[in-house]
Amino acid sequence: MKTFQTETSPQIRRKFFFVAKMKIFIFLITAFQFTLSAQTNEPRLSISFNNAGIEDAIVEIKKQSGYNFFYAHEEINLSHRINLTLKNAPLSEVLKKCFENSGSDYEIVDKVIIIKPSKKQKEAESQKPIKKVKISGRVTSSEDGYTMPGVSILVKGTTTGTTTDLDGKYTLDVPENSTLAFSFIGFETQEQEVLNKSEINIVLKSGLNELDEVIVTAIGTTVKVDETGTTSSIVRSEDIVKSGEAGIINSLAGKASGVRIGKSNGDPGSGSAIQIRGSNTIAGASQPLIIVDGMPVSNDNIGAVTVSQQSRLDDINPKDIESIQILKGASAAALWGSRAANGVIVITTKNGALNKKPVVQYSFNQSFDEVSVRQPIQDIYGQGQNGVWSSTLGESWGDKIANRSGGADDLDLTGAYFISNTTGNKYFKVTKKNSKETFVEKNWDLVMRTGSFSQHNVSVTGGGEKTSYFFSFENMDQKGIIRNFDYHRRNFRLNSKTHIYDWLVWDNKITYTNTNSNRVVQAGETTNGIMLGLLRTAPDYDNSEYIGTYVDSKGVAFPNRQKFYRSQLGESANPLYSNPLWTINEQKAPSNVNRFIINPELKIYPTEWLKFIIRGGLDFYYDTRGEFYPIGSSGAARAYGLWTNTDIKNRELNLDGIMIATHNFSKNVKVTATLGVNYNDRERFTNTNTIAPFAVDSRMQTSDLNPDKTASLWNTNLIKIRSNRGYGVLSTELFDQLFITISGAFEAASTIKGRFFYPSVDLAWQFTDVLNTKLLSFGKLRFAWGKVGIQPAPYKFSTLATTGFASFGGSFLVSSEKGNENLKPEIKTELEIGTDLRFLKNRLELGFTYYKNQTKDILFAVKTNASSGYSFHYKNAAVIENKGVEIDLNGKIIDQKEMKLSMFGNFNKNNNLVVDIAGAETVDIGGTSKAVKGYPMSSFYLPGSVRDENNNLVLDANGFPRLDTKYRVLGDPNPDWRGGLGAEFVYKKFDFSVLFEHSSGGEYIDRTKHVLYGFGLHPEVSNEVTLTEDLKKINGQIVAAGTTVRGNIANFGGGNVLLEESYYRGIGGGLGFNKLNDFFVEDATWTKLRNIAVGYTFSKIKITKKFAFNSVRISVTGRDLILWTKLKGIDPETNNYGVSNASGMNYFNNPATRSVLFNLQVNF
Repeated sequence: MKTFQTETSPQIRRKFFFVAKMKIFIFLITAFQFTLSAQTNEPRLSISFNNAGIEDAIVEIKKQSGYNFFYAHEEINLSHRINLTLKNAPLSEVLKKCFENSGSDYEIVDKVIIIKPSKKQKEAESQKPIKKVKISGRVTSSEDGYTMPGVSILVKGTTTGTTTDLDGKYTLDVPENSTLAFSFIGFETQEQEVLNKSEINIVLKSGLNELDEVIVTAIGTTVKVDETGTTSSIVRSEDIVKSGEAGIINSLAGKASGVRIGKSNGDPGSGSAIQIRGSNTIAGASQPLIIVDGMPVSNDNIGAVTVSQQSRLDDINPKDIESIQILKGASAAALWGSRAANGVIVITTKNGALNKKPVVQYSFNQSFDEVSVRQPIQDIYGQGQNGVWSSTLGESWGDKIANRSGGADDLDLTGAYFISNTTGNKYFKVTKKNSKETFVEKNWDLVMRTGSFSQHNVSVTGGGEKTSYFFSFENMDQKGIIRNFDYHRRNFRLNSKTHIYDWLVWDNKITYTNTNSNRVVQAGETTNGIMLGLLRTAPDYDNSEYIGTYVDSKGVAFPNRQKFYRSQLGESANPLYSNPLWTINEQKAPSNVNRFIINPELKIYPTEWLKFIIRGGLDFYYDTRGEFYPIGSSGAARAYGLWTNTDIKNRELNLDGIMIATHNFSKNVKVTATLGVNYNDRERFTNTNTIAPFAVDSRMQTSDLNPDKTASLWNTNLIKIRSNRGYGVLSTELFDQLFITISGAFEAASTIKGRFFYPSVDLAWQFTDVLNTKLLSFGKLRFAWGKVGIQPAPYKFSTLATTGFASFGGSFLVSSEKGNENLKPEIKTELEIGTDLRFLKNRLELGFTYYKNQTKDILFAVKTNASSGYSFHYKNAAVIENKGVEIDLNGKIIDQKEMKLSMFGNFNKNNNLVVDIAGAETVDIGGTSKAVKGYPMSSFYLPGSVRDENNNLVLDANGFPRLDTKYRVLGDPNPDWRGGLGAEFVYKKFDFSVLFEHSSGGEYIDRTKHVLYGFGLHPEVSNEVTLTEDLKKINGQIVAAGTTVRGNIANFGGGNVLLEESYYRGIGGGLGFNKLNDFFVEDATWTKLRNIAVGYTFSKIKITKKFAFNSVRISVTGRDLILWTKLKGIDPETNNYGVSNASGMNYFNNPATRSVLFNLQVNF
């Protein structure tokens, strides 16, 4: 700890120390419920000390008087001996004689005896010359015995120190009774007393939890984790790499309590949602704020309706990251005001080290991906209805394929036909289906493949006497499990730090990322979706020759028509649905993103106790994307071709000025004050141009082929948001055990009028400092309270104008949305309490947190009276509440030099509730998900079956459930609880790790499955049963006993009934207004083997006499290899709604993946 002397008078200091110490002591006594009864008379003692030690005397005096003692061991002379005999003497006399000539003095306050150095002792100590000795030595690593350059060596309690040179050596002049602290990132800090030594050699041990010692705050400064009253989760660099994920977001799954990662699907580079402690808003920003090296960066996921887009956080190379810290509570995030209601993720990237030889590291990853789970499709019945084959109907309730005659189909050779572009084969109309061949697996393989990604990464780390650096380059190519779905990322990073003077440090970080991809239309698209087209294809239809020329009965040719199971000759110029091969081969969705992140920082140290930080930041990306649909695509808008080009330019400029002052008022009172100002300016320009219809046909259309056409639709949008914040933090450390932090931020933003204040306070008490127990190594109680917010969307406080129709000369119209000048930010207030405990010499760690937060003034669009001339207005009108518990557990089971075994786990339970939505019954979030008063966010809100007061089905006259036309909550996608459990094992140079993640409870709607019911394609509706009794169908028709039918027997409470085609094509299949939607809600519980990895490290491999590898590591990682769930054919983590508050439904989502990853890492 740094100590600083001031010129404050001794009398003032003593008075201040006395008051502060007494307040803290009284607090400690109260916390442990000691009862001190007041006494008016001074106690009298009888003592007899013969050469007794001072601590022995204290024990005896405490025993006889009932008074407590308060002192620090280092402040009293423990070698002082006492020879004294007194009978019935006042306490004050006993104390006076005991401490005579001991160098200590005492003071009695109430029933507390405070022992402190005497005034003479202090003066004598201050006048003593400090004897210094020269210490030298070498620092080596326990892992390979190599010397370690760049190790920090600090004289404990001072700012005096040095670092080891390129050979791991150091020399330092230090006081003879001092203690040296040796520290290096990735290794355990070691302390060594100097005593009478002149040489100290240290072997640093690798530490699994070295980053747990400090956390990075929301503004980029550091604080010891044991001194904070807030809770956070830390994810280490090696855990991110071991995850086997190509992007950062998915690598966090299962590793932090209270954090839920929602995957859209298994597409390469697809976006993922991050949710911390439940949903906090309805229409506002739902993702946490991302801070990289002290500056906010974009994690946009824009325009993911028909084409899956990336989350911009995944632009960052995972191998560049040193650590990720997840700040969950409002108190930890309050300094960011209206941008922090969803938590803050703080990312620290890697740096170099001074006086370090260049270390070159090359790594290569090769992943192989496959579909983790797929929807089953029946291949027993063919296309058609009512047991009859038909080439024009969409369902597969046709004939039984095994009952066909076999051989070639009967054809009409006199009429229209189709000529394949790929083979030249001619196809004629089938008049009778004879073939028994099915194509379920072939059609699947035509669309799907084994995906992969290859990743090359090179980094150079080092530094000279004044400048350190870290450089990296990444090249990643990923091929998706869906053909023609690719994603490429190129990443350059240079982090440098220059110590211009001892008091001036320049830190600069520059990143450039280029991503480009071809993405295909899928989730959210009702006609061109890949999985929709693939899974709905009749099992007896071959999708392969999908494109060619349609020749009608008159001999007129129509080139580049698509052929699919509902249009088997390509006769439709505007087909209702697309062949999935047309979707992946002919339709294009290219995207190219160029991104720069520049983060310069200047640190000024004018004195030992004062620091200034001037930090700038620029995050800019340019995203160019398109969607191309050739002539002949499905959907009326695309029948004659459509090309949409979108340019997105996004910029965020951030400036911070921070002053940090630290002052030790005494050995037991330390105060750190932080003052800062922030300027943040965000701008997004979006320009979309659409050309349709095409003048000519081509495989890839551009405006160059339409010189006589301008864009038939254009949309330009410019959004600017600017905010200014002033903030302050006051942190007080008392007696090395009580830590109090008070902060506040004033903010003004362009999206709202006025200024808003976001306060916070947190308190941490290390109560083990007053206990004497071997079982409990460390104990801390935590308390935190704070307020954060969510800004309104821009331009909502005024009524705007919108463009009119071209036929009216391009005039403007008043918007249907009425402006609201009284808008306020959504305000989230959160309270959390908890404890951090460490047992058995810090080998077992337990963290527990209870939190409760409430977000008020939630913004959403509220309908207005039609007579006002407006349709709706934006209003602060809802309240959402979250409360829950989080548990984190870490244990070092084996901690030996050559063998280590550690286990870790986390648990979190969150209860979410929509408390109020301004009198409305529901607010739409997306699809089936609604905000419903009195229920959790994203609840499924649909009609279902009629139920009585006991929730029993109400049946019709035929014994089938009756449909209820009223909407109600049918389920909740939010899990009851989630948790992760993992282990790491190291034996010499072999390492193994495993991580399981579990989600318990919550519901899921597999809409795909039930749509396949209606289409007759799911195996559960291809069952064949012979009736043993007369049974009714849903229409009341009776099917006689002994009849063999396609269907299932069910009992809804009124006796057995027959579920057959009319039931499944009616109320028993699909999802919508006239369906038994409550029958489709299923338990979403799942468990995953999230990661399993095994590796081996080879040390010092010589290639030639002059060239050798310092180390080579090979490893194999499995990602999401095993899924345990009651749901069949679907991964419940996938989400039809992408990155949004809506969740818990699958509608022909692109499937999730599981992977095996091979890794080679070489250190030169």
